[in-house]
Amino acid sequence: MSQRGLEALLRPKSIAVIGASMKPNRAGYLMMRNLLAGGFNGPVLPVTPAWKAVLGVLAWPDIANLPFTPDLAVLCTNASRNLALLEELGEKGCKTCIILSAPASQHDRSPRLRPAP
Repeated sequence: MSQRGLEALLRPKSIAVIGASMKPNRAGYLMMRNLLAGGFNGPVLPVTPAWKAVLGVLAWPDIANLPFTPDLAVLCTNASRNLALLEELGEKGCKTCIILSAPASQHDRSPRLRPAP
């Protein structure tokens, strides 16, 4: 990983929260709350089609509509969506991501979504 990649991961200037939520029991809500309360100085970009704003911050319906490429994305979605979301983030130019996803369904037969042995 390049120095720039490490900077974006460890000291991002902007963060997109994919799966941001207004439901207090969801990872997307907790991530938004912690970023805002913790004093993160850069733009926080909630991405969710379910809400127009999350904790007072204008939300974007999807990754493609973000106004700029975030340094870091945090996935707070079901694991079954991760591959498609990672592809969208790559197309947008985002190079770093943290995944805080619920496990994929045990009924999902996709070998790419199974936990590593």
